[in-house]
Amino acid sequence: MAGHKLVKFLRSRLFRNILFWIFILLQVLNNNDEDYYYDPDWYFLFIAINIFLLIFLTYANNLFLAPRLLLKKKYFRYAFTLLLFTCCFSILYVAIQKTILSFFPRINIYQVSLISGPVSTIWNIKSLLLESIQYCLIYLIWQFIFTMAWFMNIYVRHEKKIEQAQKKQVESELNFLKSQINPHFLFNNLNNLYALSIKNSDKTSEAILQISSLLRYMLYEANAQYIPFYKEKEVIEAYINLELLRFSEVKNFTFNISADRAYNIPPLLWLPVLENVFKHGTRIIAEEYYVEYTFTIKDGQMKIYSKNYYKNSNLSNEITPYGNDQKPSGGIGFTNLRKRLELLYPWQHTIHTSRDGQFYIVDIQIDLTHEYTND
Repeated sequence: MAGHKLVKFLRSRLFRNILFWIFILLQVLNNNDEDYYYDPDWYFLFIAINIFLLIFLTYANNLFLAPRLLLKKKYFRYAFTLLLFTCCFSILYVAIQKTILSFFPRINIYQVSLISGPVSTIWNIKSLLLESIQYCLIYLIWQFIFTMAWFMNIYVRHEKKIEQAQKKQVESELNFLKSQINPHFLFNNLNNLYALSIKNSDKTSEAILQISSLLRYMLYEANAQYIPFYKEKEVIEAYINLELLRFSEVKNFTFNISADRAYNIPPLLWLPVLENVFKHGTRIIAEEYYVEYTFTIKDGQMKIYSKNYYKNSNLSNEITPYGNDQKPSGGIGFTNLRKRLELLYPWQHTIHTSRDGQFYIVDIQIDLTHEYTND
């Protein structure tokens, strides 16, 4: 806990400011050749006074004037107030230096101040104002630099807030889309159970057990942002085995689930396409069974491909390249998949659905090269 707080402090804006003023202090100390005319303690005191004045000047602008005027777009009022404040500060600064020189006339101002200029021991309004002008110009430049730094800090913080808000929105949308998968999956598989039950199939209990196992995975493990590919492969194979319980013969079925290395991928991207394959390719829409399904990753390129018999003569070709407004065919599951891909891989995926004679084909390509992978 203490270590976490220390790391947080070392990354904080306060720590960066402390480091900056330590650097300024070291620069002033470096100007001294240790040839002190007076006791060194006096020099250290005057250095501390000068740095304190510089700190006051800097943070009066960054913590008070800029947030209250500049941030509210009161530009003229800010410029006038800053100019007036800097002029008054310069007069005060010169007056303090004259006071120091009155008691310690042999002190070199360059030895005790980062910003130095000629200051005399003459006390009159003309001398005070003329000597203050040069400091006023220097301090205005100093204020401009720190105002720009303040602007950059505000901009970075603003962009970070926008990024965090967008990230939360995307996460919320993804969670909503994933929450739709479970009831949709359950609905489709209740049909399978019904088909088995009316046949009084002895496979009904096995199907219930497998559905329960798959739902457990969806509820407890698929909530993660990324899942190891090997786990997804196990679930895909379990789902395929569940669907195949309905068939007495398994021919004209081809499945290829593979990856060339150990990837971490978003969960259940494969499910809508595989569900549609079994739904459209093995039920009343098709007179004969033919299923070809591929879920592979090679060289960072994910491919989800399916081909099955499809009897619907009204099916038209459709290509959805890199997130345009065209929508692929399919029901809730396919619409859900399209939205998830748009959120997860904007401009990094293509969806191509088409009819080739009596076959319905889905071809999805996803570029994973920007994602984290386990080698």
